[in-house]
Amino acid sequence: MPFKYLNQIIYNEDASLRDVLSDLGKWAEFLDNKGFGIIVDDDGKCKGVLTDGDVRRKVLKNVDLETPVKNVMNKDFIYVSVNDNYHHILRQFDKDITILPVIDLNGKLVDLYKYSEFVVSARNDLRIIRARVPCRVSFSGGGTDMSSYINKTPTSVLSATINKYCTCSIIVGKDNKIYISSKDLNLKYTAENYNDIELGDDLDLIKSSVKIMQPNFGFELETHAEFAPGTGLGGSSAVVVSVLGALNYFRNEQQLDIYQLADLAYQVERIDMRIKGGWQDQYATAFGGFSWINFRKNEIIVNPLLLRKETILELEYNLMLFRLGETRSSSEIQKSHISKIEKNSTNLDSFSEMTELSVKMKESLLKGEIKSFADFLHESWIIKQKINSSVSNDLVEECYNTARELGALGGKLLGAGGSGYLLIYSSPLYQKKIIEALAKKGVTQEIFKFSQDGLEVWSTKK
Repeated sequence: MPFKYLNQIIYNEDASLRDVLSDLGKWAEFLDNKGFGIIVDDDGKCKGVLTDGDVRRKVLKNVDLETPVKNVMNKDFIYVSVNDNYHHILRQFDKDITILPVIDLNGKLVDLYKYSEFVVSARNDLRIIRARVPCRVSFSGGGTDMSSYINKTPTSVLSATINKYCTCSIIVGKDNKIYISSKDLNLKYTAENYNDIELGDDLDLIKSSVKIMQPNFGFELETHAEFAPGTGLGGSSAVVVSVLGALNYFRNEQQLDIYQLADLAYQVERIDMRIKGGWQDQYATAFGGFSWINFRKNEIIVNPLLLRKETILELEYNLMLFRLGETRSSSEIQKSHISKIEKNSTNLDSFSEMTELSVKMKESLLKGEIKSFADFLHESWIIKQKINSSVSNDLVEECYNTARELGALGGKLLGAGGSGYLLIYSSPLYQKKIIEALAKKGVTQEIFKFSQDGLEVWSTKK
Protein backbone atom coordinates (compact mmCIF):
# COMPACT_ATOMS: atom_id res chain seq x y z
CA MET A 1 0.00 0.00 0.00
CA PRO A 2 1.33 3.52 -0.83
CA PHE A 3 2.10 5.92 2.00
CA LYS A 4 -1.30 6.87 3.47
CA TYR A 5 -0.74 10.67 3.64
CA LEU A 6 1.08 11.03 0.34
CA ASN A 7 -1.22 13.72 -1.12
CA GLN A 8 -1.03 15.82 2.06
CA ILE A 9 2.74 16.35 1.78
CA ILE A 10 2.74 17.45 -1.88
CA TYR A 11 3.15 21.24 -2.56
CA ASN A 12 3.19 23.27 -5.73
CA GLU A 13 6.51 24.91 -6.54
CA ASP A 14 4.90 28.39 -6.63
CA ALA A 15 3.56 28.14 -3.08
CA SER A 16 5.18 30.53 -0.61
CA LEU A 17 7.64 29.36 1.99
CA ARG A 18 5.23 30.66 4.64
CA ASP A 19 2.34 28.47 3.39
CA VAL A 20 4.48 25.36 3.27
CA LEU A 21 6.06 26.09 6.64
CA SER A 22 2.66 26.37 8.37
CA ASP A 23 1.68 22.95 7.06
CA LEU A 24 4.95 21.04 7.04
CA GLY A 25 4.89 19.80 10.61
CA LYS A 26 1.33 18.47 10.59
CA TRP A 27 2.37 15.08 9.25
CA ALA A 28 5.66 14.70 11.11
CA GLU A 29 4.32 11.97 13.40
CA PHE A 30 3.74 9.78 10.32
CA LEU A 31 7.20 10.57 8.93
CA ASP A 32 9.40 9.48 11.83
CA ASN A 33 8.94 12.91 13.47
CA LYS A 34 10.40 14.76 10.50
CA GLY A 35 8.79 17.63 8.62
CA PHE A 36 8.98 16.59 4.96
CA GLY A 37 7.33 17.80 1.76
CA ILE A 38 7.48 17.03 -1.95
CA ILE A 39 7.54 19.96 -4.38
CA VAL A 40 5.91 19.49 -7.80
CA ASP A 41 5.30 21.63 -10.87
CA ASP A 42 1.93 22.31 -12.53
CA ASP A 43 2.17 18.99 -14.39
CA GLY A 44 2.65 17.10 -11.15
CA LYS A 45 6.27 16.22 -11.83
CA CYS A 46 8.51 16.03 -8.79
CA LYS A 47 10.97 18.96 -8.75
CA GLY A 48 12.45 18.80 -5.27
CA VAL A 49 11.94 18.16 -1.56
CA LEU A 50 11.79 20.37 1.51
CA THR A 51 12.49 19.40 5.11
CA ASP A 52 11.99 21.34 8.32
CA GLY A 53 15.78 21.52 8.52
CA ASP A 54 15.94 23.21 5.10
CA VAL A 55 13.39 25.78 6.25
CA ARG A 56 15.26 26.58 9.47
CA ARG A 57 18.46 27.16 7.57
CA LYS A 58 16.74 29.55 5.13
CA VAL A 59 15.02 31.47 7.94
CA LEU A 60 18.35 31.92 9.71
CA LYS A 61 19.65 33.49 6.52
CA ASN A 62 16.76 35.97 6.61
CA VAL A 63 15.04 34.56 3.53
CA ASP A 64 11.67 36.25 2.97
CA LEU A 65 8.80 33.91 3.96
CA GLU A 66 6.90 35.02 0.85
CA THR A 67 9.62 33.52 -1.35
CA PRO A 68 8.32 30.78 -3.69
CA VAL A 69 9.25 27.41 -2.30
CA LYS A 70 10.94 26.47 -5.58
CA ASN A 71 13.69 28.94 -4.71
CA VAL A 72 14.56 27.23 -1.43
CA MET A 73 13.80 23.54 -2.07
CA ASN A 74 16.48 20.87 -2.43
CA LYS A 75 16.68 20.18 -6.14
CA ASP A 76 19.38 17.52 -5.79
CA PHE A 77 17.27 15.24 -3.68
CA ILE A 78 17.72 11.48 -3.53
CA TYR A 79 14.85 9.34 -4.83
CA VAL A 80 14.18 5.89 -6.26
CA SER A 81 12.25 4.64 -9.26
CA VAL A 82 9.29 2.26 -9.19
CA ASN A 83 11.47 -0.24 -11.07
CA ASP A 84 14.47 -0.12 -8.73
CA ASN A 85 15.35 -3.39 -7.03
CA TYR A 86 15.79 -4.02 -3.33
CA HIS A 87 19.54 -3.63 -3.42
CA HIS A 88 19.47 -0.22 -5.11
CA ILE A 89 16.93 1.06 -2.56
CA LEU A 90 19.13 -0.10 0.31
CA ARG A 91 22.06 1.72 -1.27
CA GLN A 92 20.09 4.98 -1.06
CA PHE A 93 19.14 4.41 2.57
CA ASP A 94 22.82 3.73 3.20
CA LYS A 95 23.48 7.43 2.41
CA ASP A 96 21.96 8.32 5.80
CA ILE A 97 18.59 8.97 4.16
CA THR A 98 15.46 7.97 6.09
CA ILE A 99 12.74 9.05 3.63
CA LEU A 100 12.82 8.23 -0.07
CA PRO A 101 10.33 9.55 -2.68
CA VAL A 102 9.33 6.92 -5.26
CA ILE A 103 9.05 8.37 -8.77
CA ASP A 104 7.41 6.79 -11.81
CA LEU A 105 8.77 6.88 -15.36
CA ASN A 106 7.03 10.23 -15.97
CA GLY A 107 8.72 11.85 -13.00
CA LYS A 108 5.59 11.86 -10.84
CA LEU A 109 5.45 10.88 -7.17
CA VAL A 110 3.74 7.52 -6.55
CA ASP A 111 4.92 6.49 -3.09
CA LEU A 112 7.21 7.17 -0.18
CA TYR A 113 9.56 4.67 1.48
CA LYS A 114 10.43 5.15 5.15
CA TYR A 115 13.49 3.37 6.44
CA SER A 116 11.73 2.61 9.71
CA GLU A 117 9.22 0.44 7.83
CA PHE A 118 11.34 -0.81 4.98
CA VAL A 119 12.16 -4.54 5.11
CA VAL A 120 13.45 -6.22 1.97
CA SER A 121 11.53 -9.47 2.56
CA ALA A 122 8.31 -7.54 3.11
CA ARG A 123 8.35 -5.70 -0.22
CA ASN A 124 5.04 -6.54 -1.83
CA ASP A 125 6.17 -7.38 -5.37
CA LEU A 126 3.58 -9.30 -7.37
CA ARG A 127 4.61 -12.95 -7.46
CA ILE A 128 3.35 -16.12 -9.08
CA ILE A 129 3.14 -19.29 -7.03
CA ARG A 130 3.47 -22.46 -9.10
CA ALA A 131 3.01 -26.12 -8.18
CA ARG A 132 4.01 -28.92 -10.55
CA VAL A 133 2.98 -32.58 -10.23
CA PRO A 134 4.00 -35.50 -12.49
CA CYS A 135 1.79 -38.27 -13.87
CA ARG A 136 2.31 -41.84 -12.74
CA VAL A 137 2.91 -45.18 -14.42
CA SER A 138 1.58 -48.11 -12.39
CA PHE A 139 3.62 -51.28 -12.95
CA SER A 140 1.76 -53.71 -10.73
CA GLY A 141 -0.87 -53.84 -8.01
CA GLY A 142 -3.31 -51.43 -9.60
CA GLY A 143 -6.87 -52.33 -8.70
CA THR A 144 -5.87 -53.80 -5.35
CA ASP A 145 -5.83 -50.29 -3.85
CA MET A 146 -9.62 -49.99 -3.51
CA SER A 147 -11.00 -49.24 -0.03
CA SER A 148 -13.31 -52.27 -0.29
CA TYR A 149 -10.20 -54.50 -0.53
CA ILE A 150 -7.57 -52.77 1.61
CA ASN A 151 -10.04 -52.46 4.50
CA LYS A 152 -9.76 -56.25 4.76
CA THR A 153 -6.38 -57.16 3.31
CA PRO A 154 -3.05 -55.27 3.21
CA THR A 155 -1.69 -54.83 -0.30
CA SER A 156 0.97 -52.92 -2.23
CA VAL A 157 1.40 -51.09 -5.53
CA LEU A 158 4.59 -50.53 -7.51
CA SER A 159 4.60 -47.26 -9.46
CA ALA A 160 6.80 -44.52 -10.88
CA THR A 161 6.26 -41.00 -12.15
CA ILE A 162 7.16 -39.70 -15.61
CA ASN A 163 7.89 -36.31 -17.15
CA LYS A 164 4.32 -35.43 -18.08
CA TYR A 165 3.14 -32.74 -15.66
CA CYS A 166 0.24 -30.65 -14.49
CA THR A 167 1.22 -27.16 -13.34
CA CYS A 168 -0.99 -24.84 -11.29
CA SER A 169 -0.15 -21.12 -11.12
CA ILE A 170 -1.65 -18.62 -8.66
CA ILE A 171 -1.45 -14.82 -8.50
CA VAL A 172 -2.97 -13.22 -5.39
CA GLY A 173 -5.57 -10.54 -6.13
CA LYS A 174 -6.59 -7.36 -4.34
CA ASP A 175 -10.07 -8.58 -3.38
CA ASN A 176 -11.78 -11.91 -2.67
CA LYS A 177 -12.70 -12.72 -6.28
CA ILE A 178 -11.48 -16.04 -7.61
CA TYR A 179 -10.65 -16.52 -11.28
CA ILE A 180 -10.11 -20.10 -12.48
CA SER A 181 -8.88 -21.09 -15.93
CA SER A 182 -7.61 -24.23 -17.62
CA LYS A 183 -5.24 -23.67 -20.53
CA ASP A 184 -5.63 -27.16 -21.95
CA LEU A 185 -9.44 -27.25 -21.61
CA ASN A 186 -9.76 -23.59 -22.71
CA LEU A 187 -12.32 -22.94 -19.96
CA LYS A 188 -12.71 -20.07 -17.45
CA TYR A 189 -14.78 -19.47 -14.34
CA THR A 190 -15.21 -16.58 -11.86
CA ALA A 191 -16.64 -16.49 -8.33
CA GLU A 192 -16.93 -13.71 -5.75
CA ASN A 193 -15.18 -15.93 -3.18
CA TYR A 194 -14.63 -19.64 -2.49
CA ASN A 195 -18.03 -19.97 -0.79
CA ASP A 196 -19.76 -18.84 -4.01
CA ILE A 197 -18.08 -21.42 -6.24
CA GLU A 198 -20.72 -23.58 -7.92
CA LEU A 199 -20.13 -26.91 -9.61
CA GLY A 200 -21.58 -27.99 -12.92
CA ASP A 201 -18.95 -27.99 -15.68
CA ASP A 202 -15.63 -29.52 -16.73
CA LEU A 203 -13.75 -27.36 -14.21
CA ASP A 204 -15.43 -29.06 -11.25
CA LEU A 205 -12.32 -30.99 -10.23
CA ILE A 206 -10.36 -27.75 -9.94
CA LYS A 207 -13.25 -25.93 -8.25
CA SER A 208 -13.63 -28.68 -5.65
CA SER A 209 -9.90 -28.54 -4.97
CA VAL A 210 -10.15 -24.80 -4.33
CA LYS A 211 -13.24 -25.08 -2.13
CA ILE A 212 -11.74 -27.73 0.14
CA MET A 213 -8.73 -25.48 0.92
CA GLN A 214 -11.07 -22.61 1.97
CA PRO A 215 -8.78 -19.76 0.84
CA ASN A 216 -9.70 -16.47 2.54
CA PHE A 217 -8.27 -14.31 -0.25
CA GLY A 218 -8.85 -13.71 -3.94
CA PHE A 219 -6.58 -14.91 -6.73
CA GLU A 220 -6.15 -15.91 -10.35
CA LEU A 221 -5.60 -19.66 -10.75
CA GLU A 222 -4.52 -21.33 -13.98
CA THR A 223 -3.79 -24.99 -14.66
CA HIS A 224 -1.92 -26.51 -17.58
CA ALA A 225 -1.77 -30.28 -18.12
CA GLU A 226 0.67 -31.93 -20.53
CA PHE A 227 -1.68 -34.87 -21.01
CA ALA A 228 -5.28 -35.58 -21.94
CA PRO A 229 -7.66 -36.62 -19.16
CA GLY A 230 -8.81 -40.23 -19.05
CA THR A 231 -5.62 -41.69 -20.51
CA GLY A 232 -4.52 -43.93 -17.63
CA LEU A 233 -1.73 -41.79 -16.18
CA GLY A 234 -3.44 -40.69 -12.96
CA GLY A 235 -3.84 -37.27 -14.53
CA SER A 236 -6.86 -36.16 -12.51
CA SER A 237 -4.90 -36.75 -9.31
CA ALA A 238 -1.98 -34.73 -10.69
CA VAL A 239 -4.37 -31.84 -11.38
CA VAL A 240 -5.88 -31.98 -7.88
CA VAL A 241 -2.53 -32.29 -6.09
CA SER A 242 -1.11 -29.37 -8.08
CA VAL A 243 -4.01 -27.09 -7.05
CA LEU A 244 -3.86 -28.23 -3.42
CA GLY A 245 -0.08 -27.82 -3.38
CA ALA A 246 -0.21 -24.28 -4.76
CA LEU A 247 -2.88 -23.17 -2.26
CA ASN A 248 -1.04 -24.94 0.56
CA TYR A 249 1.81 -22.48 0.01
CA PHE A 250 -0.33 -19.74 1.55
CA ARG A 251 -1.15 -21.64 4.74
CA ASN A 252 2.21 -20.64 6.28
CA GLU A 253 2.67 -22.38 9.65
CA GLN A 254 -0.50 -24.41 9.03
CA GLN A 255 0.78 -26.05 5.85
CA LEU A 256 -0.32 -29.62 5.25
CA ASP A 257 2.33 -32.30 4.88
CA ILE A 258 2.60 -34.51 1.82
CA TYR A 259 0.53 -37.36 3.35
CA GLN A 260 -2.24 -34.93 4.28
CA LEU A 261 -2.24 -33.46 0.77
CA ALA A 262 -2.52 -36.95 -0.75
CA ASP A 263 -5.45 -37.77 1.56
CA LEU A 264 -7.10 -34.46 0.73
CA ALA A 265 -6.71 -35.19 -2.99
CA TYR A 266 -8.45 -38.53 -2.43
CA GLN A 267 -11.25 -36.74 -0.60
CA VAL A 268 -11.74 -34.33 -3.48
CA GLU A 269 -11.79 -37.01 -6.19
CA ARG A 270 -13.35 -40.04 -4.59
CA ILE A 271 -15.70 -38.56 -1.99
CA ASP A 272 -16.62 -35.01 -3.05
CA MET A 273 -16.57 -35.60 -6.81
CA ARG A 274 -17.60 -39.28 -6.51
CA ILE A 275 -15.01 -40.39 -9.07
CA LYS A 276 -14.60 -44.12 -8.46
CA GLY A 277 -11.09 -45.44 -8.02
CA GLY A 278 -8.35 -46.43 -5.61
CA TRP A 279 -5.78 -44.65 -3.48
CA GLN A 280 -2.56 -45.08 -5.43
CA ASP A 281 -2.82 -42.14 -7.86
CA GLN A 282 -2.94 -39.41 -5.20
CA TYR A 283 0.05 -40.84 -3.33
CA ALA A 284 2.13 -41.77 -6.39
CA THR A 285 1.84 -38.31 -7.97
CA ALA A 286 2.30 -36.39 -4.71
CA PHE A 287 5.44 -38.30 -3.66
CA GLY A 288 6.92 -38.93 -7.10
CA GLY A 289 9.76 -41.19 -8.17
CA PHE A 290 9.76 -44.98 -7.95
CA SER A 291 7.48 -45.87 -5.05
CA TRP A 292 6.44 -48.98 -3.19
CA ILE A 293 3.10 -47.97 -1.68
CA ASN A 294 1.77 -50.09 1.19
CA PHE A 295 -1.98 -49.99 1.77
CA ARG A 296 -3.07 -51.04 5.24
CA LYS A 297 -6.41 -50.94 7.01
CA ASN A 298 -5.76 -47.68 8.85
CA GLU A 299 -2.84 -46.08 7.01
CA ILE A 300 -0.84 -45.80 3.81
CA ILE A 301 2.96 -45.82 3.80
CA VAL A 302 5.01 -44.71 0.80
CA ASN A 303 8.46 -46.29 0.51
CA PRO A 304 10.67 -44.48 -2.04
CA LEU A 305 12.77 -47.03 -3.94
CA LEU A 306 16.47 -46.26 -4.20
CA LEU A 307 17.27 -47.69 -7.62
CA ARG A 308 20.70 -47.58 -9.19
CA LYS A 309 20.98 -44.98 -11.93
CA GLU A 310 21.88 -47.59 -14.54
CA THR A 311 18.69 -49.49 -13.69
CA ILE A 312 16.55 -46.42 -14.39
CA LEU A 313 18.46 -45.65 -17.59
CA GLU A 314 18.04 -49.23 -18.81
CA LEU A 315 14.32 -49.09 -18.08
CA GLU A 316 14.01 -45.86 -20.07
CA TYR A 317 15.96 -47.46 -22.92
CA ASN A 318 13.71 -50.52 -23.11
CA LEU A 319 10.27 -49.19 -22.21
CA MET A 320 8.06 -47.59 -24.85
CA LEU A 321 4.86 -45.64 -24.31
CA PHE A 322 2.14 -45.78 -26.98
CA ARG A 323 -0.89 -43.51 -27.17
CA LEU A 324 -4.00 -45.38 -28.24
CA GLY A 325 -5.69 -42.13 -29.20
CA GLU A 326 -8.83 -42.42 -27.09
CA THR A 327 -9.95 -41.32 -23.64
CA ARG A 328 -12.37 -43.04 -21.31
CA SER A 329 -14.20 -42.59 -18.04
CA SER A 330 -12.00 -44.23 -15.44
CA SER A 331 -14.82 -43.85 -12.93
CA GLU A 332 -17.25 -45.93 -15.02
CA ILE A 333 -14.66 -48.70 -15.50
CA GLN A 334 -13.86 -48.67 -11.81
CA LYS A 335 -17.55 -48.97 -10.88
CA SER A 336 -17.70 -52.16 -12.94
CA HIS A 337 -14.41 -53.31 -11.45
CA ILE A 338 -15.57 -52.80 -7.84
CA SER A 339 -18.89 -54.52 -8.55
CA LYS A 340 -17.12 -57.60 -9.90
CA ILE A 341 -14.81 -57.73 -6.88
CA GLU A 342 -17.73 -57.70 -4.49
CA LYS A 343 -19.69 -60.33 -6.44
CA ASN A 344 -16.86 -62.72 -7.34
CA SER A 345 -14.77 -64.11 -4.49
CA THR A 346 -12.36 -65.77 -6.94
CA ASN A 347 -11.01 -62.30 -7.72
CA LEU A 348 -9.60 -62.18 -4.20
CA ASP A 349 -7.24 -65.02 -5.14
CA SER A 350 -6.14 -63.06 -8.19
CA PHE A 351 -5.58 -60.00 -6.00
CA SER A 352 -3.36 -62.05 -3.72
CA GLU A 353 -1.47 -63.34 -6.75
CA MET A 354 -1.09 -59.76 -8.02
CA THR A 355 0.32 -58.60 -4.68
CA GLU A 356 2.87 -61.44 -4.62
CA LEU A 357 3.90 -60.57 -8.17
CA SER A 358 4.28 -56.89 -7.22
CA VAL A 359 6.79 -57.91 -4.54
CA LYS A 360 8.82 -59.85 -7.12
CA MET A 361 8.78 -56.85 -9.49
CA LYS A 362 9.97 -54.52 -6.74
CA GLU A 363 12.81 -56.84 -5.81
CA SER A 364 13.87 -57.30 -9.43
CA LEU A 365 14.20 -53.51 -9.79
CA LEU A 366 16.15 -53.17 -6.55
CA LYS A 367 18.56 -55.88 -7.74
CA GLY A 368 18.79 -54.39 -11.24
CA GLU A 369 17.36 -57.53 -12.89
CA ILE A 370 15.58 -55.74 -15.72
CA LYS A 371 14.71 -58.79 -17.85
CA SER A 372 12.98 -60.47 -14.90
CA PHE A 373 11.04 -57.24 -14.35
CA ALA A 374 9.86 -57.36 -17.99
CA ASP A 375 8.67 -60.96 -17.62
CA PHE A 376 6.78 -60.07 -14.44
CA LEU A 377 5.23 -57.08 -16.24
CA HIS A 378 3.68 -59.49 -18.73
CA GLU A 379 2.38 -61.74 -15.93
CA SER A 380 0.91 -58.72 -14.17
CA TRP A 381 -1.03 -57.77 -17.31
CA ILE A 382 -2.44 -61.29 -17.60
CA ILE A 383 -3.62 -61.23 -13.98
CA LYS A 384 -5.14 -57.77 -14.39
CA GLN A 385 -7.26 -59.06 -17.26
CA LYS A 386 -8.40 -62.02 -15.14
CA ILE A 387 -9.53 -59.65 -12.40
CA ASN A 388 -11.44 -57.42 -14.82
CA SER A 389 -12.00 -58.45 -18.42
CA SER A 390 -13.23 -54.96 -19.37
CA VAL A 391 -9.74 -53.59 -18.83
CA SER A 392 -8.88 -54.55 -22.42
CA ASN A 393 -10.51 -54.46 -25.86
CA ASP A 394 -9.81 -55.62 -29.41
CA LEU A 395 -7.41 -52.78 -30.25
CA VAL A 396 -5.46 -53.20 -27.02
CA GLU A 397 -5.16 -56.95 -27.53
CA GLU A 398 -4.19 -56.56 -31.16
CA CYS A 399 -1.45 -54.04 -30.33
CA TYR A 400 -0.11 -56.00 -27.37
CA ASN A 401 -0.05 -59.34 -29.21
CA THR A 402 1.64 -57.72 -32.22
CA ALA A 403 4.34 -56.26 -29.98
CA ARG A 404 4.89 -59.66 -28.34
CA GLU A 405 5.10 -61.43 -31.70
CA LEU A 406 7.75 -58.95 -32.80
CA GLY A 407 9.93 -59.50 -29.73
CA ALA A 408 8.49 -57.54 -26.80
CA LEU A 409 8.89 -59.28 -23.43
CA GLY A 410 6.04 -57.63 -21.58
CA GLY A 411 3.81 -54.65 -21.12
CA LYS A 412 0.41 -53.49 -19.91
CA LEU A 413 -2.33 -50.99 -20.47
CA LEU A 414 -2.05 -48.16 -17.97
CA GLY A 415 -4.92 -47.11 -15.75
CA ALA A 416 -8.39 -48.56 -15.39
CA GLY A 417 -8.41 -49.84 -18.97
CA GLY A 418 -10.15 -49.49 -22.30
CA SER A 419 -7.79 -46.99 -23.92
CA GLY A 420 -5.14 -44.42 -23.09
CA TYR A 421 -1.52 -45.54 -22.99
CA LEU A 422 0.05 -48.92 -23.67
CA LEU A 423 3.42 -49.58 -21.99
CA ILE A 424 5.67 -52.02 -23.87
CA TYR A 425 9.02 -53.47 -22.77
CA SER A 426 11.26 -54.50 -25.64
CA SER A 427 14.93 -54.84 -26.41
CA PRO A 428 16.07 -51.97 -28.69
CA LEU A 429 16.73 -54.67 -31.29
CA TYR A 430 12.97 -55.03 -31.91
CA GLN A 431 11.70 -51.56 -31.12
CA LYS A 432 11.77 -50.14 -34.66
CA LYS A 433 9.60 -52.97 -36.01
CA ILE A 434 7.16 -52.66 -33.12
CA ILE A 435 6.86 -48.89 -33.56
CA GLU A 436 6.22 -49.24 -37.30
CA ALA A 437 3.69 -52.05 -36.84
CA LEU A 438 1.66 -50.15 -34.23
CA ALA A 439 1.80 -46.96 -36.27
CA LYS A 440 -0.07 -48.77 -39.04
CA LYS A 441 -2.85 -49.32 -36.51
CA GLY A 442 -2.97 -45.61 -35.70
CA VAL A 443 -1.08 -46.04 -32.42
CA THR A 444 1.83 -43.65 -31.94
CA GLN A 445 4.82 -43.69 -29.62
CA GLU A 446 5.47 -40.87 -27.13
CA ILE A 447 8.95 -40.45 -25.71
CA PHE A 448 9.19 -40.17 -21.93
CA LYS A 449 11.66 -40.11 -19.06
CA PHE A 450 11.14 -41.00 -15.43
CA SER A 451 10.66 -38.14 -12.98
CA GLN A 452 12.25 -38.50 -9.54
CA ASP A 453 10.26 -35.65 -7.98
CA GLY A 454 6.65 -35.45 -6.88
CA LEU A 455 4.92 -32.21 -5.90
CA GLU A 456 7.19 -29.19 -6.41
CA VAL A 457 6.18 -25.67 -5.34
CA TRP A 458 8.04 -22.44 -6.09
CA SER A 459 7.48 -18.71 -6.55
CA THR A 460 8.65 -16.26 -9.19
CA LYS A 461 8.15 -12.61 -10.06
CA LYS A 462 5.29 -11.86 -12.39
